[in-house]
Amino acid sequence: MVHVPSLPQRERLILAELSGVAGRYGTGVDRDRPRDEAIAAIRAVTTDGRLLGIQAGVALADPQGISGETARLLKAAGADMAVAAGHAVEVRERMRRQGVRYPDE
Repeated sequence: MVHVPSLPQRERLILAELSGVAGRYGTGVDRDRPRDEAIAAIRAVTTDGRLLGIQAGVALADPQGISGETARLLKAAGADMAVAAGHAVEVRERMRRQGVRYPDE
């Protein structure tokens, strides 16, 4: 789930759809589909590198460490990985405040 209340509603809706599509191809039911298909499906939602980066940041902050492929797909689709790194920090901090522990801590 992506929590970015500062974004306009339209962008939050795009992120919600992007979360579903990227997750489906990264770790979900379509994870065995061809990589080109996955990247095309992600790009069909958006080609905005900032939004792709925000979603990649969520994947990078996954406390269970299972979303690496999702992050790689988003990167291949054009995610701004500087945005991803910054958003991952924000997500991790929010998760820690909620009591989530990361294995590397």
